Amino acid sequence: MITNPRIKPPIVTDELNTQEVHAFPVWEVFTKKKETDAHTHAGSLSAPNAQMAANFAREHYGQDQVCCSMWIGLRDDFKSTDACEDTYELFVQWNAGDRHVHVGQANASSREDAETKCKTEFVGDKEFYTIWSLPHQAMHAIDGDEDMIWRTTDQSYRLAKGYSKIVRQKWDAIRASKEVDDYQKEDLKDTF
Repeated sequence: MITNPRIKPPIVTDELNTQEVHAFPVWEVFTKKKETDAHTHAGSLSAPNAQMAANFAREHYGQDQVCCSMWIGLRDDFKSTDACEDTYELFVQWNAGDRHVHVGQANASSREDAETKCKTEFVGDKEFYTIWSLPHQAMHAIDGDEDMIWRTTDQSYRLAKGYSKIVRQKWDAIRASKEVDDYQKEDLKDTF
């Protein structure tokens, strides 16, 4: 016999619905794997505020690989046309589909001015696809030395590229042991 709650489950209220999640601002996340690397665009996430965005970024983008630093900025701040005197962080996407890579900083009076300075100081005659600029004051930084990023050891074996090498080695070992077992069976048959 099915109990009443199973037939007609209670309606749960006060849950976060999809409209609320879609109303969260989008944050762009840049990660730096080694001290000698540049910050590279890792992806985007939705979060209600900078603190939650930082927590989500640590969990999601700092989970699989060593990460010594992260920068987070609101997507709207990358597109903003509000003019403000600031130091701008400059990111260039060299080819369509590539990740944006941090190329440097420029003191500028607006986003457009920062992008112009980026073209003259960092891009030069090279071909590029897009430039993103973010006022330094709008950027939220996570420093792995002062503010823990979850993954502090190499976890590349969890990635597809690392996984395939390890799996290949295991399968080679299994195949080799099977060949030895088959040989021993045949050898025993011939002997006895």
